[in-house]
Amino acid sequence: MTLVTTPDTATSVADTPGAFRLLLVDAQQIFRQAVRVLFAAERDFCVVGETGRAPEALRLIGVLKPDVVVTEVQLPQDNGIALIEQIHTRYPHVGILVLTAARARDVVAAARKAGARGYLLKDGSRGELVTALRDVAAGRAYRSPVSTAPSASARAAHLTARQREVLGSLALGYSTREIARMLGVSVPAVHKQRERLRHTLQLHSTAALTRFAVCEGLATSSAAATHEVSS
Repeated sequence: MTLVTTPDTATSVADTPGAFRLLLVDAQQIFRQAVRVLFAAERDFCVVGETGRAPEALRLIGVLKPDVVVTEVQLPQDNGIALIEQIHTRYPHVGILVLTAARARDVVAAARKAGARGYLLKDGSRGELVTALRDVAAGRAYRSPVSTAPSASARAAHLTARQREVLGSLALGYSTREIARMLGVSVPAVHKQRERLRHTLQLHSTAALTRFAVCEGLATSSAAATHEVSS
C-alpha cells in the first residue's frame, strides 16, 4: 500500500492496488473531505489527491496519474470548462466526471464538448455517483437527467438595465475601470455587477460572457448606451 500526500491538503491517502484512482477538484475543502469519506468504504475506488485550483489539478494529474478526475465546473478562481479542455487535451486517457451544482443545459453542453465523459449533480445519491464513476472509469459516457433549468438566454430576461450595460461594455472590450468611468459608478460596483452576471447566467469567464453578449445582441445595444454616457 502506497501513501500519497497531496500538497493542497497535506494529508496522506491510501493507494489501494487495483482500485480506480480519483483526483478531486473542488473549491470547497469540506466537500472534498466528504467525498473522501464516502469512498473510504468503496474497494474499487481510491482518492489519491485533491485540490481547489486548476493549475494544481493539472500538476497533480501528471504526478499522481489518476484514472478519473472528478471536478466542479464552478471554480471561483479558475475557469472550470477550460480546465476540462486542458485535461482532455493533455491527458486524453483520463476520464472526467463533472460533479457540480450547475444545472443549466448550456453548462452541461459546454462541459461535454470540452471533454467530460459524465455530468452529475451534487444533490444526486451516492449510488448515482458510484455508477457514474464506474462508467467514466470504464470509458463510457454517463448521462444524468440533469434538470430542465433554463438556458443562459432564458436567464438573461432577468438582467437589469445596468447589468446589460455592463455586460455589453465587457463584450466590447472595455476594462472594469473604463466601464466605471463611463457609467459614473465605482470600480467595486462594476466588479459586483460582473459577479452577479456570472451567477445569474452561470457563465464563469469573461470569454463566455463576451460570446453570450455578442450572440444576444447586447454588445451593439451597449455601444449606443456607452456612447451616450461618455459623450
